[in-house]
Amino acid sequence: MTNKVRDIICSVIMLAFGAMMVVLAQDIPHKVAKDVGSAYVPTFIGICILIVAAAKLILTLVNKKPAASQKIKFTQDALGGFGTIALMVVYMLIFEPVGFIVSSALYLFVQMILLSDNKNRNPILFAIIAVALPVAVDALFVFAIKMPLPVGILGF
Repeated sequence: MTNKVRDIICSVIMLAFGAMMVVLAQDIPHKVAKDVGSAYVPTFIGICILIVAAAKLILTLVNKKPAASQKIKFTQDALGGFGTIALMVVYMLIFEPVGFIVSSALYLFVQMILLSDNKNRNPILFAIIAVALPVAVDALFVFAIKMPLPVGILGF
């Protein structure tokens, strides 16, 4: 498979995923009157996915460089991609019982380790980011948006 074929397939899959996300988000009930509603963020993200996927598809189709038609090999990148899919499934399964902060911190740390190489792997920095980001996002949801995220079995 060439880079161009891979990019076309990926773009088409992401276009379908983005469209599905936008359509399914419209079924999310609006719980608070005079509020943007729970469907706003999934719809916004779905539209962003559609825009980026369409741009990538267009750029791939108009690219005439010979490097785009080179064969690709199953490499560490593919392992990272499949590892990411598996990691996201685990994250989805532990999200409710464990809670947002703990599950997100674990996910982020393992994801950064998985996608980094020996040259740029920094577990201490990854741990700091993996803890700080979910705590900041949780604080944003609890204090600014007034919509708490799942707390899980540990109570936070």
